[in-house]
Amino acid sequence: MTRQTIVACLAGALVLGGLSAAMAKDKEPAHKVTAQEVAEMLADPSATITYLNAAYRGYQNVGPENDMNQELRLNGAGFLKLPDNSSIFYRAYLPLYATEVVPPYELPTRPGGSGAVVDRLENPFRFDNEGCGDTLLSAYWVPTAGTLILGYGAAMMVPTASEKYYGTEKWSAGPTLVAAKKVPGKYTVGGLLTHVWSFAGKDSRDGINMTTIQPAGTLFLNKKGTSLTVGSETTFNWDAEDDAWQVPVTVGLGQILPPIGKQFIGVAVAGSYYIEKPGMVQDWDVRAVVSVVFP
Repeated sequence: MTRQTIVACLAGALVLGGLSAAMAKDKEPAHKVTAQEVAEMLADPSATITYLNAAYRGYQNVGPENDMNQELRLNGAGFLKLPDNSSIFYRAYLPLYATEVVPPYELPTRPGGSGAVVDRLENPFRFDNEGCGDTLLSAYWVPTAGTLILGYGAAMMVPTASEKYYGTEKWSAGPTLVAAKKVPGKYTVGGLLTHVWSFAGKDSRDGINMTTIQPAGTLFLNKKGTSLTVGSETTFNWDAEDDAWQVPVTVGLGQILPPIGKQFIGVAVAGSYYIEKPGMVQDWDVRAVVSVVFP
């Protein structure tokens, strides 16, 4: 059984656990969830919801000939309630790539982000290829009451990439912190902070020593589930001699659609501009996300 299959099974088990929790919740006398509440939960990195989503990204102006790379990020999340009014929230994601250009130097692979570490001078500059990247698994403890939430946990990157230029060929792990400040019906601000170090894998590949900062602020525009989000997926490579920072600024508009049964569908479009980046990383990208939410 391949590593990709093993991790896919593990990620599926995690998500199914969350679905089971959601179905158990349905057996309780439940308040009828509104579209606005779903929008608020999706904007809250500490929210105890179960969801599955697919996020498309088109990376523009990659390399000297302004080519386009594409990514489809498959993401699932769930939670386990604890007796002390807190929860364990967990996520799993697997990126799928369709790539025209791999720059001939190292691009950071970051938790929750895109990019691949490639061997210097070993890969051709131009090529056409598709494949999957490394899998990210994370879990963290969060309180479930209050408007100011602080939680903590751990993340692990598993080397499931189908091609070495789509991944690190390293096992990496480290701590993660989550924070959120919520004003119901108005806005949510918060984010995730993660750092991973590599601890095993191919000796021929460079080690991973990467910090990822994912701040976001979401303004809720109406009671129908419309929201405006500004955020980033900033990374810092501690081992890089040059171009250690990659800083995109992302602006997006989201909408929660009318429920189908008890399930809500969220759609969003966004764009990012990279204000700091290595030389041949994309200048900007466009994004589209479809989420199935089990509140």
